[in-house]
Amino acid sequence: MAKVIFMHFDDDKDGIYDAKIGEPIVRLAQENSIDLSKFSCKECGETLLSIEHIFDEPTTYTEDEELELLTKFGAIGEKEAQIAQQYAISPKVRIASMMLIKGDVLIKPYKKTKEQK
Repeated sequence: MAKVIFMHFDDDKDGIYDAKIGEPIVRLAQENSIDLSKFSCKECGETLLSIEHIFDEPTTYTEDEELELLTKFGAIGEKEAQIAQQYAISPKVRIASMMLIKGDVLIKPYKKTKEQK
């Protein structure tokens, strides 16, 4: 089991949830009435999440399609995408519909930084 912390989504629903390794993040959110869709990116139509792994970051393969979309949306740079692909580590931003839980993680709504705007 993994601990998933939702933060800054809903004051009543934010908190720590138990999740099975490999479970889709959207399923966990739906089962606990956490509405990720209200944080959808207007420009890209996807729900982007900021991810911080707790303790050791698990080795996790991110699909090329997701890395390409994150790069296209400006959420990550080319170098970060290459590192994620080469070393099988998760980028710090993920697309909710493509993310599986691989370990203890803190999840927040994604916000573009000044450099990304």
